[in-house]
Amino acid sequence: MAMQGRTLTIQFINDDPNGIRIVQGLSLRCDAYIVPRNRLSEASNIIKNNQIGIYFLFDEDKSNVYVGRTGNGIGRLQTHHQKEKFCWSIAIMFLTDKGKLTAYVDELETLSIIRLEKACNEKKVHYVLLNKDKRGRKESSLANLPDIEGIFSDIKFCLAAFDYNIETTSTKENAVDPSIIPVVATRGGIKANGLFNRNEGSITVKAGSEVRLDDDHPANGECVQKKREDFLKAGKIKKIKGKYILQEDVYFEKLSPSAEFVIGGSCNGKTEWKSDGKTLKELFNL
Repeated sequence: MAMQGRTLTIQFINDDPNGIRIVQGLSLRCDAYIVPRNRLSEASNIIKNNQIGIYFLFDEDKSNVYVGRTGNGIGRLQTHHQKEKFCWSIAIMFLTDKGKLTAYVDELETLSIIRLEKACNEKKVHYVLLNKDKRGRKESSLANLPDIEGIFSDIKFCLAAFDYNIETTSTKENAVDPSIIPVVATRGGIKANGLFNRNEGSITVKAGSEVRLDDDHPANGECVQKKREDFLKAGKIKKIKGKYILQEDVYFEKLSPSAEFVIGGSCNGKTEWKSDGKTLKELFNL
């Protein structure tokens, strides 16, 4: 399978590489706006007040981050500027016209906080998350999780493109985490690749994995089967040359649902996922 790329178009306002930038090319039907705090007055002439979305505030040394949502475009940043409680230096906003993402904005903000809190707790990023009043929420409480996963993935990609990683810290050494084990599942004529986290017991099924998605092999769990159907409907699983191919990484807290997601039927993830020919059950006495 050919390697897939992604293109982002960046517009530099007033030809200033350190000023306001507008990023287009995201598949989430919205644009990203990178707004330095000292350019707020200029941004008010660029960003429409009736736009909605979520935003991230970072301080100058990238040690603190705040996540919020807005229903009035740049107006929300002006409120943060006046409060002066958090000495943020740059805002990255993901905005669209009302109606396109209205139903998802609240949950998208919540998912971003959940994932950031998890990354901070596990020391995968070096931020201090300032959303104290919204911590401790669970992804299971999100009714639209399959829909907002793809949107969040694009947001995460865009932030990382500008070196504002929110799920893992970039390193020049690209050090290998020994607790992350590459695994593969092959039953049913498919080949799916994943990364097993020994510390969590979780697994991330990687984009490019094959999924056995046919009427004869629905997933045993209703939630997993709905996730498969939702991914296919949203284009996150595509049929390519007769095979169903996953288009983005998918995180699972447990092994068996991840195996059912790619294989269908009823699966024991401890034996379906293998590393160097041995099952995870054999390798780690699970």
